[in-house]
Amino acid sequence: MFKTLIFILLFSTRIIANENTGARAFALKSYVGVANDSWTIFYNPAGLANLRNREISFSYIPAKFGLSELSEKSFAFYEPSLPVKIGFGFKIFGFELYKENIFKFSIAYGFEIFNFGLNLNYNFVSIKNYGKAGAFSADFGFFSKSLKFARFGFVLKNLISGRIGQAKESLPKEIEFGFAFLPYDNLMISVSAHKEMNFRESLKYGLEYTIADILILRFGLSNYPIQYSGGIGVKFFVFQLDYGVNNHQSLGLTHQITLTAKFEGK
Repeated sequence: MFKTLIFILLFSTRIIANENTGARAFALKSYVGVANDSWTIFYNPAGLANLRNREISFSYIPAKFGLSELSEKSFAFYEPSLPVKIGFGFKIFGFELYKENIFKFSIAYGFEIFNFGLNLNYNFVSIKNYGKAGAFSADFGFFSKSLKFARFGFVLKNLISGRIGQAKESLPKEIEFGFAFLPYDNLMISVSAHKEMNFRESLKYGLEYTIADILILRFGLSNYPIQYSGGIGVKFFVFQLDYGVNNHQSLGLTHQITLTAKFEGK
């Protein structure tokens, strides 16, 4: 119970927490420059313009930091058939004392060497005995695809946002720059720098290695807070099953599992 109370206190000072949604991105840590599956809705909406297949994906965290009260359920959908690519996502986090809901509508358009993307978000928070509140916000993403062996992306989160609650607290503004390097077809190395207003910057690193195009190994780390992560992905027919685990320096382990179905688009 003490650990739960500490966690609630931490989150009450950082309304709408950093997203760790989707087991692949969760395991890699550095994802804003990778941005090549439907979960990019939560990290860099510009990445949607690169996707060719329709995707439906569900993700589940049964117990964040080992606390069953802090479960998380997420959904992402991408539709490739329109001239402007669109996606939808939502996340439900928490329990009866503290809950967060985030809903996202994403649009992206790709040019020859770069993409632009936009997220329109609705953020809703409920804290027992303190009430409920919601606010709209918007994210802007950019993704460069000019080199076959390297990618670059950045995102500005809550670039435009309302204020939430009676205290009129602003949603946290965040910026993240990231690179992904592909020295071989089956190897990807990613690195990014993340900065949230009023907090120090965090450096993130990720590595993904594909074996025989059906088995994928992943590793990641970040320096603030210190976190180590890993994961595995398995492809079968139109489905992909991903698992990720993360170790936080103070709060311990979190496990996440994601199931994705990919269907050929136009």
